[in-house]
Amino acid sequence: MRFVCLVLASALALVLANGAVQAQRTASPFFAFVVFGEGTDGRPVPMVRSVAERATACPSLRSSHGGTPVTMTPRRRPVGGQFDDVLVCEARYPVGEAASVFQGGRRIDLPVVSLGTPRRVVLVGDSGCRGDTKDKPQPCTGDGFAKVWPFGTLSDEEVGNRPDLIIHVGDYNYRGTPRGMVVPARVSGYGRDMPVSFYDTGDLDDEDEPDLPIGAAYWSQNMEGSPIPDKWAYWRDDFFLPAARLLPVAPWLLSRGNHELCSRAGPGWFYLLDANSPLLGPGAKQQECPPQTPAGWQLGAWPKPPALPFAGQAFPTITNPPFRLKFGKLNIVAIDSANAADAVLFNLDLYLGQYREVARLLAEDRTPTWLVTHRPIWGVVKRDKGGPIPSTPYGFVNETQREAVHRVFPNGIPSHVKVVIVGHMHRFQAIGFDSRQPPHLAVGTGGMELSHVQPVPSPDHPKRPVRVPGLDRSDAYVVGLRDFATMVVNPVDDGTWTSALYGTEGEVLAVCDSRWPGPGHARSVCELK
Repeated sequence: MRFVCLVLASALALVLANGAVQAQRTASPFFAFVVFGEGTDGRPVPMVRSVAERATACPSLRSSHGGTPVTMTPRRRPVGGQFDDVLVCEARYPVGEAASVFQGGRRIDLPVVSLGTPRRVVLVGDSGCRGDTKDKPQPCTGDGFAKVWPFGTLSDEEVGNRPDLIIHVGDYNYRGTPRGMVVPARVSGYGRDMPVSFYDTGDLDDEDEPDLPIGAAYWSQNMEGSPIPDKWAYWRDDFFLPAARLLPVAPWLLSRGNHELCSRAGPGWFYLLDANSPLLGPGAKQQECPPQTPAGWQLGAWPKPPALPFAGQAFPTITNPPFRLKFGKLNIVAIDSANAADAVLFNLDLYLGQYREVARLLAEDRTPTWLVTHRPIWGVVKRDKGGPIPSTPYGFVNETQREAVHRVFPNGIPSHVKVVIVGHMHRFQAIGFDSRQPPHLAVGTGGMELSHVQPVPSPDHPKRPVRVPGLDRSDAYVVGLRDFATMVVNPVDDGTWTSALYGTEGEVLAVCDSRWPGPGHARSVCELK
């Protein structure tokens, strides 16, 4: 079935594209969607979330089969007031029947959710818009919208196709997450304005200079007195409005990207999208970012230099443990890689623990499994952007996860892992190994300004896979594209899968088959069309 992306002329045209969103021109924005989490009993739990601007009470959830409406419960807002004008509510969602969310005279219809093996899975990632930045602006509205920021252009045809599951591999909010800020003198008390770079553990696939703001200090845009704290308006414009048509179509599995670190858009992530909730069962709770200002630091009277925020202390970050969703004859394990350093070993102990838990999950259940995370495990980049491997002209990300995987799985990832699905790199990259390692798909093509293809293909044979020696102790065969696109994956009960990558005009850009790579095959998992 053909996947078509209908490119819209502007954000306003997007809002006019359907009746449900059209009403938001005259009413406060109102969204609803279903998100999956893992229950404390190990079973997948579908939950409905509503997100309503300027609402004072939670909506109700009503099953299509009738019965008593359920009043949804509010989630806890981040401190600081930046999300006070948006109310997020949630409830458990029924399995096997449709339901609708009602708020006043407004209604959003939601899908029938199945816990069986999904047959049609949509992959999207890195969907935000850069905005009016100094060095590389990316228009998010106006004449440049259609060609420069296509997220939200999923067509009526794809909406009508009703996928069984939508996986977003992270990075939802770009306009609201710059790399740094200027701290006003009135905030620090230093007598001068001071530029700082926000904590991140690498964002090295952009076409910029390598950026690795890891050091003794922890600077956060959510510090007290910050001129640019995370706030609802950024999330609304970068994710919810353009995704409004797609949000209610199918249940979502949502990964956390590095733009959702607590030093960036973490407060909104944990309020709006993170799957952690008391609804998952006894002992489960909503997560939130730790305070982003050191204890004792007062506005206008910070400790004098060389004092630095959180120097010598544990940085105020939070990383979710891996969780598993069991869907019939397919398991999906989600890993929070937001805090894994791209090109150096940093937070290695944290990710050794993460992958030991992944190993435990894989050992207790040998159902065919997908690993889903934001940062690549085996991404191929320019040599100066990643950790180099001797005798190759390439760099590799993510160094922290790759080392953790080496140590936890010294004989390779178990064979029932059928694919690793990631984002972070703002392009499409597909890797097939000449070994038993699973294929690796990077689909960071959802809207953020794209990066050039690495490794650079042969000018004589631009669609032929590029051999990359020594990637994870074996040869790898890599294809890539610099195109805005979305992938549709079709799992099969025996654990194999096929997929196709679709461009903004509905054209097939690549086709993939999990059976293609492997020892002696000398090919990628995808072929470019």
